[in-house]
Amino acid sequence: MIINSENATKIDSYLKDNDEAELGKWPIELSGEKKIVPFYKFPLKLLYYNINNGRFAAEKRKREKDIGRELNSLDKEDTKQIKDLLLRIFPDKTKALKEDIRKKGQMEPGVITFDGFVINGNRRMAIFEDLHKDEPTGKWEYLEAIRLRPDINPKDLWKLEAGLQLSKEKKADYSPVNELLKIKDGYDTGLKPEEIAAAMYDWTPEEVDSSLERLRLIENFLVYFGQEENYGFIQEFGLHEYFINLQKYILKGAKKRGTKRQEIQREIEGAFQMIFDSALMQKDTNKKKRGITHQNIRKLGKIYSDTYTKEAYFGELPTKKKKKVGDVFEAFKSAEETMDMIEKRNEPLKLVTTAIKALQNIDTNSKHFIKEEVKKKLYDLNNEVAKLLRKFKN
Repeated sequence: MIINSENATKIDSYLKDNDEAELGKWPIELSGEKKIVPFYKFPLKLLYYNINNGRFAAEKRKREKDIGRELNSLDKEDTKQIKDLLLRIFPDKTKALKEDIRKKGQMEPGVITFDGFVINGNRRMAIFEDLHKDEPTGKWEYLEAIRLRPDINPKDLWKLEAGLQLSKEKKADYSPVNELLKIKDGYDTGLKPEEIAAAMYDWTPEEVDSSLERLRLIENFLVYFGQEENYGFIQEFGLHEYFINLQKYILKGAKKRGTKRQEIQREIEGAFQMIFDSALMQKDTNKKKRGITHQNIRKLGKIYSDTYTKEAYFGELPTKKKKKVGDVFEAFKSAEETMDMIEKRNEPLKLVTTAIKALQNIDTNSKHFIKEEVKKKLYDLNNEVAKLLRKFKN
């Protein structure tokens, strides 16, 4: 790790001059070994927020895109923005944590690097700063924390943070997208899925692989619609569950059927269009009630499993230039109706009755009825009826 030597020296001096800074011992797992190490109270003025904090990874990227540059935790103005991001995440939980800290104080130590960057305890530090503004008595000017050795490597640092924040019982403060991004950070440091899973305790390597695959799908989706790295788009419209179903019911199904790679990509892009249409329909208040849900992605997987219904879906998809909000949903509904009719192929009476009711409900006074394509379809219908009647004669 690159160490901020100047601040590390300041912390050394503080600890040397303040014997009462050491408060006790606390267990921690480092490099795969559980150790009991000392923890101290550190003045907030000697500490920095961790800009790579996994809890607000997506929000940070969006903020940086908005301001056109990367945030810097050493910059005072940027520190205000980082603090704002920390306090905005899960506001109800943050409010509850603030009240809990106000009543009970800090219940367990955080973790800082040798030079004072907070690895675990960033939100607590933000809350302490707020409490100090409310009660400037000096009580809230310190963060209790374990100080890591200067020679800790990026892999061990990621394992430490993941163990503290990403085990299944502790990950409540991570949004699904930020969890995926944090797992990818571990993978990018060179950790194998087995090592990532072990660091997160009750995860399995298969779950890690699945998470990495889902993030790749999300990233491809964002690029496809010109939203590269805008992970906030996924969070804003609650799209994470859609990608879980895309994996489970479309991607897995295609692989099981032995579908060729190029055709799998076509199926994925067809699902992408549905997911994007869902987001657009959420924006359109007139269409909100009839929008696409993640359950529809499951049904799309079933539509893809039959060549006829699959082509019915793609045949109804409009081109990008002509596409309007809700068009993809209409293509899906059309394919779904086709699928329902195929499933009822051995129930001719039901199908004929449904067809009669549909024809009886046509408004012949409508301007849409006199269109030439309607006339052509009626002739096609007439031909199909004639074919069926000939079957009776035979």
